[in-house]
Amino acid sequence: MDRRTLAGGLGGLALVVAAVVALRSGDAPDTLKKEVADGVEVVALQEPTRPANPRAQALDVDALQIAWNGSASAYEVRWNGNELLVPGPEVELPGLNPDVATEVEIRAVSATGKRSEPLKISATPKDVYNGKWDDQLVGQPDRFDGPEALDPRKWRIEAEPDCLGLRPFGPSKRIDVDCPMAALQSNTPIRFGVPASDGATGRAIISVAGAVESSHVRLTLLPDPWQYLKETDAQPKGSVSLDITTQGTRIIADPELPRTTKQVDLGDAPMTGLVAGVRHRWEMRVLPDAVVALRDGVVVAYEPVVIGERLVHPRIRIDGGGFLDAFGVGGVPERVVPTEVIPLDQEVQLPQDVVAAKLVKPEAGQVEVTDVPLNSGKVAAQQAQLVVIRKPESRPGTLPRLADRPGGIKTGAPRLHVMHEDGAKSPQLLPRKGRILVTAEVNAIGHKGIELELDGRRIVSLPTNEQGSAVPGRHEFWLDTKKLAPAANAQLKLSVLPADGGEPVIAETVFELG
Repeated sequence: MDRRTLAGGLGGLALVVAAVVALRSGDAPDTLKKEVADGVEVVALQEPTRPANPRAQALDVDALQIAWNGSASAYEVRWNGNELLVPGPEVELPGLNPDVATEVEIRAVSATGKRSEPLKISATPKDVYNGKWDDQLVGQPDRFDGPEALDPRKWRIEAEPDCLGLRPFGPSKRIDVDCPMAALQSNTPIRFGVPASDGATGRAIISVAGAVESSHVRLTLLPDPWQYLKETDAQPKGSVSLDITTQGTRIIADPELPRTTKQVDLGDAPMTGLVAGVRHRWEMRVLPDAVVALRDGVVVAYEPVVIGERLVHPRIRIDGGGFLDAFGVGGVPERVVPTEVIPLDQEVQLPQDVVAAKLVKPEAGQVEVTDVPLNSGKVAAQQAQLVVIRKPESRPGTLPRLADRPGGIKTGAPRLHVMHEDGAKSPQLLPRKGRILVTAEVNAIGHKGIELELDGRRIVSLPTNEQGSAVPGRHEFWLDTKKLAPAANAQLKLSVLPADGGEPVIAETVFELG
């Protein structure tokens, strides 16, 4: 297991003047012995309660999405002889037989590994699959399911070379984005037409899963010529974005776009945002007087604005990682326009298959675009970008390298928080009287336990796999300040111990006593 350290401050060290007292041993031979030092109180965890209200749906005919109600640290899901630990009340099971009912059991799991009684549900994928998902799309949606999924004819990629890969998804694969930011510019425009039966003049859909709690996906409709510029945090002029985080979904529009009085009723979706490891399908539906966001067919957000342009260019941006599944557009059919954007930091030779070329220069919030004669041969280096539009059969650039990656849910680093019982929080000075609450947030899956050290002395050893593999969870401990030596600074260290005996994952922090 990789060692990841959260940096804490440095300073003088205080000592815990107390012997470590063993309270009890774990039942399993590979379980740690529970040890708690004098002056430390382990806050008792509630017993895990049985999940409730199971629900099933399917985005593919051979996959099931199961959701339920519960507030446990994590859940254990069993089906067809398989077992999976998930951090939230939702799971996706791919690679199933469409015609066979799948029996699923879900158990709540506490931070120390205890299991609840199982919740059971049975569902047949084809019975809960919605076959009308793509009826309003133009052509076939893009499926990001292989090494040639990001065809340079159809996509321009802005990302670090090694941050895109392929992860298993049932018998297939999907694109895994594992970098701070990746932008995917579609070369397939959306042209708005006559309103469809649902009132939309055009639309874009994206099927995507989150990676970790900080995942952020944005689907933006860009007017010409903003699609030629690099991704920035600023909202481009005239654009509208579908903004999706783990907290929810919203529509963000350029404030200069005309507003209307349109009101749209929101649905009753229990969740509206990204879920780690579970795909959901978002639709950005453009009406004559509003832009509406739907998640799995349920309205979750809208913005009463008018997009004045008749042609826009969709761009996908993923921050903090994600699992990219599918993309599609609806409106008046438009052909893909193979396009390449070349920085002019040096002289560039115009390609042989070019049908149009432009110079693009951003200037003071505006974009200046000028045509380049095709007989120019070479374009001189300058502060601009060269946009090359090629013949329809051309394939500009090369495919991005998409190396295979292992499956499983990604987890973040552990975290430590310190707070005095009177509410004072580190890095403030904490009073020398009373108790200090230490909170350890563990994001790992499959570890055997945790250890907490204060100034190099172990004060807690706690098993986390009492009834099976451990899950992410939250542990709290009270420290009695009377047991601390009178030094000003104290250093806490949390070690998450892997079940295979490998190197622990570490988090550290320092607090000061006033």
